Amino acid sequence: MHCGGTKTASSHRGSRFDLPRRHFFTHQEAKSYLKANAIENEEEVVKIYGVEIMENASPLMKYDAETGVMTFPFGDRCRSTGAAFVMGNEGLGLSEKQKEICDDFIFIPQTRGGASSSSSPTSRDEQGNGRGSASLNVSCAAAIILQAYSVWANYPVASIEGEKFVASQSSRSR
Repeated sequence: MHCGGTKTASSHRGSRFDLPRRHFFTHQEAKSYLKANAIENEEEVVKIYGVEIMENASPLMKYDAETGVMTFPFGDRCRSTGAAFVMGNEGLGLSEKQKEICDDFIFIPQTRGGASSSSSPTSRDEQGNGRGSASLNVSCAAAIILQAYSVWANYPVASIEGEKFVASQSSRSR
């Protein structure tokens, strides 16, 4: 889904044109679309997660070293209804209008880095520890979020042919 004033289409090599696409001019229109079918059928609705570094956000994943168990913040209802992820601007994050349509918020945990001989004041503190990052590139963040969700939801891995994943027949015929 894409929200905004202009409709966009990707022509990057390897794009998945077999995946359904929708354009909405407003975030509220997108939310209404995601929630409409379930409301009509009195079912659970798609949960909308905002991806943002903020106090009330849950980490995308937590690993318990003692038990070896990885946990994710997605509720059981997402297994049957699905989830949508709202990605913000790389520099400014989610807008207030984007935050308004979200049911919950998640963030990608990041480490502070380790010791280094770098003396750059912008990348390390006095002890040589990294200062962290305000954000990841939005494409990288989306890939991390979607991969974690796919693992949690136990989606099957696509077939492999040679050194490539096999896309559906409809994407190869375009």
